[in-house]
Amino acid sequence: MLRPPPQLTVSAWAEQHRILGSRASSEPGPWRTSRTPYLRDVMDALSAVHPARRIVFMKGPRVGASEGGNNWLGYILHHVPAPVPAVGLTE
Repeated sequence: MLRPPPQLTVSAWAEQHRILGSRASSEPGPWRTSRTPYLRDVMDALSAVHPARRIVFMKGPRVGASEGGNNWLGYILHHVPAPVPAVGLTE
């Protein structure tokens, strides 16, 4: 009856559970990593099952990094419950 949680990566979690609203995206609906394939490796490196302990992500503006971060937060809250400080900017 008791099973360990599935060993999902952040990108797999987002594909299964993340829905974008019309305020957050010009293409509302289910998250599709195929729209931002360059974020897959970054998001997956943030997964609990990945051996990396330090991630460095150099990027340009408006490449979807905030949404990748939102996917990571959702993944943590859903599969690896732990306290997570999150700070965001408002426009």
